[in-house]
Amino acid sequence: MKEIIARIIFKIHSKIRAGLKLSLLESILWPLMVAAGFIYYSLNYLKWALYTFKILPPFGPSIFCVSVGNIKIGGTGKSPIVIKLAGAFANDGHETAIINRGYLGPVRGLNVISDGERLLKTIEESSDEAFMEALALIGPKDPLARSEKNAAIIKRSGCIVSFGENKITGEKGCAVLTAKQRVDCVKHLEDKGFKGICFLDDAFQYYRLKKNIDIVVLDYGDPFSNGLTFPAGAMRDRLARLEEADVVIISKCPPEKRLREKKVEMIKSICRKYSFTGNFYESGIEIKGLYSIKEEKAVSAKELKSRRAYLISAVADNKSVSAAAGALAKAGGFSYFSEGFIDHAGYREAMQREILRKAASLGADFIITTFKDAVKLRRDIFEEMPLYAILSDAWIENESGLVNEIKKKYETFSAGKSLK
Repeated sequence: MKEIIARIIFKIHSKIRAGLKLSLLESILWPLMVAAGFIYYSLNYLKWALYTFKILPPFGPSIFCVSVGNIKIGGTGKSPIVIKLAGAFANDGHETAIINRGYLGPVRGLNVISDGERLLKTIEESSDEAFMEALALIGPKDPLARSEKNAAIIKRSGCIVSFGENKITGEKGCAVLTAKQRVDCVKHLEDKGFKGICFLDDAFQYYRLKKNIDIVVLDYGDPFSNGLTFPAGAMRDRLARLEEADVVIISKCPPEKRLREKKVEMIKSICRKYSFTGNFYESGIEIKGLYSIKEEKAVSAKELKSRRAYLISAVADNKSVSAAAGALAKAGGFSYFSEGFIDHAGYREAMQREILRKAASLGADFIITTFKDAVKLRRDIFEEMPLYAILSDAWIENESGLVNEIKKKYETFSAGKSLK
């Protein structure tokens, strides 16, 4: 039902932006969507005002907190940037943690997914995004030692566990925690004597917690939607709040600078119009190839020449996944069919068996997916089907400049300065 509603909403968005005529049902739904958007906007504004004017006092943590958030719903590319930054600090020897809200996970309260050295929860006990972050940022760097340390919990889970996206080059990785009330995670870290850097994934609208740095991620392709609040548009916050951001990262940029310069300048000018005075950084995703989940190794797309793939993904931007698979298929000389599901799809047993049945009916020799999706697939169901995940890595132009900007504020904070 949720997937059907989402498809209807985004179909109406597309039609209105393209100037196409709405059907009778869509014409009835549209004013209701606008009204619902006004309610969403008003409630968010009220919550912001209550904490901003200290009617409800926000919590001031004793640890350094960096929020990576957005002003638009889903698919802006926050999590790859969080992984990139947290990995950079962990690999530089800093104690590092990620706090994620645990969206659609089974536990609403405090849930420690990883302590940075070993997994403490299975995917069945975690949210998909947090579990993906834990796998990407768990130490040590040696793959064999990493697998041995986590053998018991891997065995306990009925689903696939792959460290193919791991970014850690040292002995200690990054702890990953979730809670709907992220203050609970912060208090847990404080109780444990944590003194490092804490990255908050999707916390720009989490007003209950004071942050040292607010990073806002804007999607290069569609940074401001149609300007309307969800569900009338894709905005979840006011453009005026860009004034409160310290850094803006323009994500999903094309790799060639000359192709993006004009649009990037347009995005920057709109941000400045709304009183943003911080630094801009440009970011994108580099597709590295494919990763054989069962063999636990990277493979060349050319090894799959003349074969047929079935691509499945349940992320906020399935089109980008399909485009990446298309580029790999072209480079490797294989063909593929694709199917996208709603973000955070649960992959129940019946759905997984249907995926396998459909792959067989299409004559697929293997399945391609994302690491976020792979961790929800059951080992017993896909035992005979070769599985590959798309290997990718986020890039940030002038990454060292952004890391140094965060590091300087962290050093000032550690020297005894207060929150902003």
